Amino acid sequence: MKILGISMLMFILLVSISMGIDYLLGFRVSVNLVALNPFYVMETPEIVIFFLMIFFLVVRPLVSFSRKRNKRKKGSF
Repeated sequence: MKILGISMLMFILLVSISMGIDYLLGFRVSVNLVALNPFYVMETPEIVIFFLMIFFLVVRPLVSFSRKRNKRKKGSF
């Protein structure tokens, strides 16, 4: 719980610093909120790598689960 609280505090502080600097530079709040979304500032290779990482994080547990399930079915006969 403490780690989650510290992480949220750091996130809020960093976002407020970023928004404060953008405000001092004269940017509007709507432009600043767009810049906080990482998908708007990612380039194509970064997006591909991100989705590959998510794909492998999802596929490996699913393959492991299906193998364990098949072993359990074969052992129950």
